[in-house]
Amino acid sequence: MEKQTVRKSVLPWWIAGLLLAAVQIAAIGINQPLGVSTQFVVADTQIINTINPEYGQNHPLIGSEKYQKIGYGWWLDIGLIAGAFVASVAIGRWKLQYTTAWWKTNHGPYPLMRFLVCFIGGFLILLGSRFGHGCTSGQFASGWAQLSLSAVPFTITFFGFGMLTAWIFYPKAPVIE
Repeated sequence: MEKQTVRKSVLPWWIAGLLLAAVQIAAIGINQPLGVSTQFVVADTQIINTINPEYGQNHPLIGSEKYQKIGYGWWLDIGLIAGAFVASVAIGRWKLQYTTAWWKTNHGPYPLMRFLVCFIGGFLILLGSRFGHGCTSGQFASGWAQLSLSAVPFTITFFGFGMLTAWIFYPKAPVIE
């Protein structure tokens, strides 16, 4: 198998962290803390209300106003996707690819298998975040910005299991240029 390479990050991790903190503080000051997964519930609620409005409006969870209307969170999600795309094009890193150098180095050139693993992982993360009535970005970034005590054990656990998962799935690193 050919040697896989990855380019260095454009920004050092600490500058990216400071930028995230600035965005988080601005978001809290303007409207509310950042969070993404609630919009999946809002989308489900819109579908349920189309099929059976009485059920959707009388349900103890999705019947609340928070889940009944499309608002700020949708623009945040759209902005995250559009901003990531614009940034990657602006720095010359956008390219259509089926898999990554990290995946190829550890698992070979199998994009369908990568899609399946990523889909299952994404589903489990979203399921867990909804069971906890919040998402990982909301608990981690917003929790720290608000000095929430629950953010401390969550962050330690989240990063710990993230490192364990990376160690299991990606034991070999591609060459970083």
